[in-house]
Amino acid sequence: MALSANRELDHYVDQELRSYGVEASAHVYKGAFVGMSASGHAQALAAGNQCVGIAYEESDNSSGADADVSVRVFTQGDFLHTLAGAALTNVGDAVYASADDTLTFTSASNSLVGVCMDVPESNKIILRLEPYHTVA
Repeated sequence: MALSANRELDHYVDQELRSYGVEASAHVYKGAFVGMSASGHAQALAAGNQCVGIAYEESDNSSGADADVSVRVFTQGDFLHTLAGAALTNVGDAVYASADDTLTFTSASNSLVGVCMDVPESNKIILRLEPYHTVA
């Protein structure tokens, strides 16, 4: 049905941080890649999870129920991160996570997290975080 009157919509000016309710019994550490559980709650990313970002802060829900606590995550930005075997020829390649602290260029069974923007030193990349995006 089409609108028949004006309406107000919430507008989120700051796109960099988002808050998500944390999965029951989960502990998310600052700097961890964060994924969504099957129930739609944040948890430390496991291979195959939909990545929602990088934890801005630690959030411990070890003894809580779903969403008893929340975690703020970076949803965009460039981050220096270890990636074994990275080379300048990987600039522009899609980057995946196999755990909340481990990056890889291998897509199979892993979680898309972003794009390699630079390789400033051996085994280090500048990751452009792009959760929920498809990287060509």
